Amino acid sequence: MDKKLNVAVIGAGIYGIHHVDVYNQSPYVNLVAVCDFSSKIRENIEKEYGVKTYSDVETMLSEEEIDAVSIVTPDHLHREPAVQCANAGKHLLIEKPLASTVEDCQAILETAEANNVRVAVDFHKRWDPTAIHVFNTLNDGDAYPIRGYMSMDDIVDVPTKWFKWADQSDPVNFLGIHCVDLIRWYMGCEATEVYAVGTKKLLADQGIDSYDSVTSLITFENGCNWVVENSWVLPSGFAKNNDGRTSILTTDNYIRVDNQDRGIEVFDSEKQHTPNVFFFNNFYGKVFGFGADPINSFIDCLINDKEFVADGNDGLQATKITEAIHKSLDTGERVKIK
Repeated sequence: MDKKLNVAVIGAGIYGIHHVDVYNQSPYVNLVAVCDFSSKIRENIEKEYGVKTYSDVETMLSEEEIDAVSIVTPDHLHREPAVQCANAGKHLLIEKPLASTVEDCQAILETAEANNVRVAVDFHKRWDPTAIHVFNTLNDGDAYPIRGYMSMDDIVDVPTKWFKWADQSDPVNFLGIHCVDLIRWYMGCEATEVYAVGTKKLLADQGIDSYDSVTSLITFENGCNWVVENSWVLPSGFAKNNDGRTSILTTDNYIRVDNQDRGIEVFDSEKQHTPNVFFFNNFYGKVFGFGADPINSFIDCLINDKEFVADGNDGLQATKITEAIHKSLDTGERVKIK
């Protein structure tokens, strides 16, 4: 390809900086701008990357020639910048979730369709080599899924120290969205019903209005029932920032996944560490791993007119499930998904 894609990033915080890194090293991208409300982040981007920064999305869109944008703002703040960019005709890679409500998802997708804009969602768990193997195993042959279990948890530092907006999210929107997307992908069909219960104790005592933990029972069109558990209050001393388990029983297989075990343990004077060396790694200044893969895939799909691995509809269907989970939490009843 003679012409590179001009790409911008909106939100360059804890996770957005990974988008900046991947685009900055891509031979197919000109990273033309980064937009962030934080003057400290903007100053760092200009110093470390030599990229022009903005504090306002509309100004960036009016002043720069941009083909595509990554939106990596907090969970509940995706709609406004996504609609602004879509109205300007910019293709979108939106960090999960597509949005935290179905209404916001639909507003983004309707605006994108009206402006011939393509939308991808960064469900990076689909690129995890373990998840790929599970997907291939489930789709190789005629085995029928009977039941499934998935947990995904974060340490308590995430809602109490990493973010200032934990009361605008919860473990369902932040972690459960990954689970329901993976399960939809594994099952190859949609969810029909959910029932959920949750606990508010630890974070509430610290003045944060968010669930500590949520357990959901999700039924899919193929009859398979899944139990999904999500929390973000694991002790700070846990060996990794997160933990995850999966087990799937089919007519032919029993699959078990331990995402805590990535083949390496590091011990120091304070505690044990089990880093996820497959997620993001740096080798002679080049970032790689399944965290970088969906960002590179987004560019590849735009350049070569391929289908996205996870598109806007995937984002919408996942949020339909998480919104139903929240409704079940509020009502204490089973909720049908339409």
